[in-house]
Amino acid sequence: MKIYIDFQGGAHGNYLEFVCNKFLAKIPCSDSPFNMLGASHNKQYFADEVFKAWHYFYFRGVTTSFKDKKIISIRITIDDLLPLTSISLLRAGDYGLHNNSLEINTYFKLQNGDYKWVLENLINGFFKDTLVSDYYSVKSDMWPDISDSKDFDNLPDWIREECINIHGIAPLKLDENNPNCPRNILREFFKIGFKYPLQHGFMTEQEKMKYDLSNSVYEFPYINFYDSNRFVNEMHNIAKHTGYDFSPNDEFLQLHAEFLSKQPYKTSKKFCDSILERIYTREQFDLPNLDLLQESYLAAQIELRINKELPNNTSWFSNSQQILELIT
Repeated sequence: MKIYIDFQGGAHGNYLEFVCNKFLAKIPCSDSPFNMLGASHNKQYFADEVFKAWHYFYFRGVTTSFKDKKIISIRITIDDLLPLTSISLLRAGDYGLHNNSLEINTYFKLQNGDYKWVLENLINGFFKDTLVSDYYSVKSDMWPDISDSKDFDNLPDWIREECINIHGIAPLKLDENNPNCPRNILREFFKIGFKYPLQHGFMTEQEKMKYDLSNSVYEFPYINFYDSNRFVNEMHNIAKHTGYDFSPNDEFLQLHAEFLSKQPYKTSKKFCDSILERIYTREQFDLPNLDLLQESYLAAQIELRINKELPNNTSWFSNSQQILELIT
């Protein structure tokens, strides 16, 4: 009987499938599942696997058709959004998208089946409405109406020059001919997800992870991948849930140590929270190098703390004093 592992992209469902097949079901398989990106997409089995991981919830008809099945559902909380978003960009679909360089060639990096929805939300939220609303905020009654950037491009030269040179209003474009997205726009885009976590895509997608009442479902906390002791406990729980025996031998422990070594974002939230604590205690220090999503996360948490928005500067803050001056 197949045992199904349901998970969102980047949530390590393929790794869990491999270790369950190898160490619970004892399926003959390769020694390691990891590819060059560190994702567990190179798993090889030499017999039919028992555990099978997929994004079943994406296809509601699949999960509703499951009857009397055993399911392992990898679950997240709002505390998981920073590491999961980071690793999902890097690993899901093997696209290798490093968030800290996402402003370069953004349009083409996100122009794929897994991230096209992100691209569409980015364009609709920051490259359409902003130009039109900014134009109408300075528009003379004698100026033509516009509805998009193409209308702006077709304005008389003197109107466009006044908008750009006097009012600082210029069309921002994200398309084939303008593939780069300013970093501060990306920072703002991801900040919104961290600031309103229940509206974050990963949280709303998790609402679809529902199963027939006849199924026996074990909920695996995503964060427990990142602690060896908790992961061993989870494996014991899964073994009990699925009717297998489990003993964490040296091979298992070495494999999980290798897994952890390939997780660049596993302590990202803890790292950022320590920075926030230093800021809140009014410590003055130079900020360490941060990636784009860490900047977005910090901005969201600070804004929630002070109940006002930080300026969305092109460059991120270089020291804590710059932030303290804004929040005092």
